[in-house]
Amino acid sequence: MAAGALALATAVCVIAQATLLARIVTDVFLHREGLGDVAGLLLLLALAAVARGVLAWALEAGGHLAAVAATRELRRRLVAHVLATGARVRDSAALATAAGGGVDALDPYFARYVPRLAQAALLPLVILLWVAAIDLESAAVMALTLPLIPIFGALVGRDTARRARNRYAALNALSGHFLSVVRGLPTLRAFNRGAAQVERIGAVEEAYRRETMATLRIAFLSAFVLELAAMLGTAVVAVEIGIRLDDGGIGLAAAMTVLVLAPELYLPVRAVAAEFHASADGTAAADTIFAELDRGAAITAPPHPAAAPDPARVAVRIEDVGFRHDGAEHDALDGVAFTIEPGERVALVGPSGAGKTTLTRLLLRFEPPTRGRITAGGLDLDELDPSAWRRRLAWVPQHPHLPSATVAEAIAMGAADAERVRVAARLAQADAFIEALPDGYATRIGDGGRALSTGQVRRLALARALARPGGLLVADEPTAGLDSATAEAIAAALHGLPRDRSMLLVTHDAALAVGLADRVVRLEAGRVVPAEAAVQAGAAR
Repeated sequence: MAAGALALATAVCVIAQATLLARIVTDVFLHREGLGDVAGLLLLLALAAVARGVLAWALEAGGHLAAVAATRELRRRLVAHVLATGARVRDSAALATAAGGGVDALDPYFARYVPRLAQAALLPLVILLWVAAIDLESAAVMALTLPLIPIFGALVGRDTARRARNRYAALNALSGHFLSVVRGLPTLRAFNRGAAQVERIGAVEEAYRRETMATLRIAFLSAFVLELAAMLGTAVVAVEIGIRLDDGGIGLAAAMTVLVLAPELYLPVRAVAAEFHASADGTAAADTIFAELDRGAAITAPPHPAAAPDPARVAVRIEDVGFRHDGAEHDALDGVAFTIEPGERVALVGPSGAGKTTLTRLLLRFEPPTRGRITAGGLDLDELDPSAWRRRLAWVPQHPHLPSATVAEAIAMGAADAERVRVAARLAQADAFIEALPDGYATRIGDGGRALSTGQVRRLALARALARPGGLLVADEPTAGLDSATAEAIAAALHGLPRDRSMLLVTHDAALAVGLADRVVRLEAGRVVPAEAAVQAGAAR
C-alpha cells in the first residue's frame, strides 16, 4: 500500500515535470519570454525534480525495510516450524541454504521489484489518462505500443524462472554434497577417498556455474529485448508526434508534453521486467521455505490442553501402538503394547531396525502414532501440550549434539543452576574429566570449541538429561559404539541413578538391559516378542 501511494505521488511529479518543461519551452521559443519571465516555472520544475528524487529514495528505503521485516518473519516461521516438526525436515542442507543466503536474496524482490511493480501498475495508467486529456491520438498510439514490453517480458521471464529454479537446485545439490562430505571427513580419510570427493565437488560446482552463466545470459539478452521494445515504442510516438506537429495537427506544448512523457510511460514496465531477474533467486528460496511450511507440524497443541502428569508418579502406557513412515510400504511399529510403572526401569531391546528409536520418537511427541495411543496417568498424550509433556522427560539421544558453549552451559541448557549441573555431572561420572579440562566447567566446547571424545560427549549428554527435573529418563543406545571401558562407565552411571524417576533404556545390548532393567521388552520387526519367542529367535540367529 505504501509502495502504491508513493508510486502515485511519483506519477504526479512526472506529469508535473513534463507539463512544466513543455510550458517553459513554449514560452521561451514561441512567446520570446526571457528566463526571468519563467523563473517561477523553473522553480516549480526544480521542486518537482527534487520531490521525485525524494519519493524514489523513500520507495527504495521502504522496500529495504519491508525486506528486513519479511526475511525476519520468514526465518522466524521456519525456525518455529522446524522446532515443531522435529527431525521430520526432509532436506536440512536445502533449508539451510534457503534460510541463509536464499532469504537474503529476497532483498532485491522487496527493495526493487515490488516498488517497480507498483510503479508499473500505476504510472503508465496515470500517464495515459493525462495524455488522453491532452491528445487522444497520441494516447491511442501509446496504449497500442505499451503491451509489447510486458509481452516480451513474460516470454523471457518464463524461461528465467525455469533457469532460476535449475540454478537454485544446483546450489542445493552443491550445499548438500558439501555438507555430507564435511560430516563424513573422518570416514573418507580412513578409506583414503578424500581426493575423489574433490573431483565430485568440482563437478557439482561446475554444474552450478553453468546454470548461473545461463541465467546471466538470459538476463543480459532480456535487457536488450526490453530496451529495444521501449525504444521502438518511443520512436513510434515521436514519429507520430513529429508528423502531426508538422501538419499543425497538434500544438507545440502538447507535443512536448507527450514527447517527454513517452519514455516515462515505458520506463517502469521495462524496469519491473528487468528486476524480475534480480528477484528470481529470492523467490526460488521462498518457494522452498513455503513448501516446507505447508507440510504442517506433525504435533500440535490442543486448544485446551490438560496439565501434563509427572511420569515418575503415574504409569506410562503404550497401547496397541502402530506407526508407518511417510512413503513406507510396511509398518515400523505394529501393535506395540507395554507399561512403564512409576519408578520402574524398563529396557527396550531388539536388533537394528526393530523400531526402538521410532517408539522413543512417539513417546517424545516428535511424531503421532498411526494407530493406538500413548497415555500418562490415563491421559492420552494428544490431550497434552507437547512442550509441557517434554518438560516432564529427560532424553539422552543416540547421537547427542553439544552446542557451542561452556561445559556448564551445555549441561544446564538454560534449565538448571550451577549446583544442579555439578550434581548431574557426578551422577553421570563426567565430573572427573570435566575437572581435568583446561578451564573445568568453563571450558568452551562444541562448534569452534574444544573437541571431545565420543564417550565424553555421551557422558555430558547423560549429565544434561539428569540436570532436568523430568520424571522419565529416555536413554537411546547410550553405550552404542563405545569402547568397553567407557561403556562400563556409562552403565555404572545409569545403575547408580536414584530411583526417583522412571527409565526407558533403549539398547541392542542384552547384557546392559539385564543388568540395569527391572523388566525387558523385546521388539522384533516392530512387534513386541514374548520372552520365549525372543530366546528362540536369538538361538536361530
